[in-house]
Amino acid sequence: MMNRSRLFVFIVPIVIAGIFASCQSKSDNSVKTEVVSRGPVVASFKCQGSVQSAKVVSIINPERNVVIAVHKNAGDHVDKGELILQMDKSKIISGIAELNNQLSQKKNALERIRLNAKSAEMDLDYGEQNKKARILQLQASLEQQEKLLEVGGTSSARIDQLKQNIAMAEADLANQDEKNAIRIQQLDMDERNLELQITAFEKNLREQKELLRKTDVKAPVSGIILEVAGNVGEYISLDQVLVQVADENSYKIIGTAGKNKLHLIQTGGTVDVTLGNSKINGTIGQVTIEDASELLQFDVFVPESDQEKLAEIQNVEILINANDRENVLRIHKLPGMPLTQHLDVLLQKGDELVRTEIVLGTIGKDYCEIISGVEEGDVILVQDPASKPTM
Repeated sequence: MMNRSRLFVFIVPIVIAGIFASCQSKSDNSVKTEVVSRGPVVASFKCQGSVQSAKVVSIINPERNVVIAVHKNAGDHVDKGELILQMDKSKIISGIAELNNQLSQKKNALERIRLNAKSAEMDLDYGEQNKKARILQLQASLEQQEKLLEVGGTSSARIDQLKQNIAMAEADLANQDEKNAIRIQQLDMDERNLELQITAFEKNLREQKELLRKTDVKAPVSGIILEVAGNVGEYISLDQVLVQVADENSYKIIGTAGKNKLHLIQTGGTVDVTLGNSKINGTIGQVTIEDASELLQFDVFVPESDQEKLAEIQNVEILINANDRENVLRIHKLPGMPLTQHLDVLLQKGDELVRTEIVLGTIGKDYCEIISGVEEGDVILVQDPASKPTM
């Protein structure tokens, strides 16, 4: 067993030396050496962009209706408030006239109820006052009869009868008061019910008048018309888009880059936009990737204070501000190098080859940042990705 271990220790250096000799015997196209250096790693890059409207304003059809006139078409420029198309008004106008008639009837009925309520209250009050006067008369008669009883001018039966009459009159008054209160509540409820109906009719009338106003479809903003729904005589469905206008006072930039730049183009990232001899800052918005294309697109939004600078420009140059690094350990990035964070490499240490793992940081256009695993001046043997291994 001891002899086998010694044999293994003896063979390993020979194998490593053989590998190194094999690497050295290959052509320079298959094996390269990279010396770890120190310097900048630049990941920022430039790409092209086109200026487009940042905001599209749509008008939604509030009610199924038919188009009776088209004054502007897709591609036309419009000013805010300019008439684009017209919808049929006849049905809405008829509905408004009917609502006005019904509203007038409800208001007349409310006035009658109020007059009847006032008359009823007067009648109820008159009846209540008569009953109160009747009670006062009976009470006065009772006082007279009680005085007469003292001198023997009347009988106890007469006094008892008066007291009974007073009690009945007071009960009748209390009953009448309760009936009057109920009657007044009924009149108030009838009045409030009509007032609620009138409020509903007035709200419906306002909505119909607003619908009538919207039959003249006008440009919500100044800009270019992107869509006009339907031709003359066609019905437009409820909630269908009638008109879309690209706001000429709001801009964004659509940038284009290769899919291999996806890791450098992230929502919220910053860019510099070149406008002639000046630059403005921008922020990356939505990033869109199409499966069938090798390119990606991304939105760039600029501050409101810089919006006017894009008004007369169609194409711009965009500098993507990636994670540039200064004075870091680095190696050249070879074409086709796997862009992973961890790489297994062979270090040349004199006549020896040592396998180690390096951790990459920022991957730039020409260099890759090395975070750990090697030191400045170390020599790394790398297989040229462009070469094919020999069988």
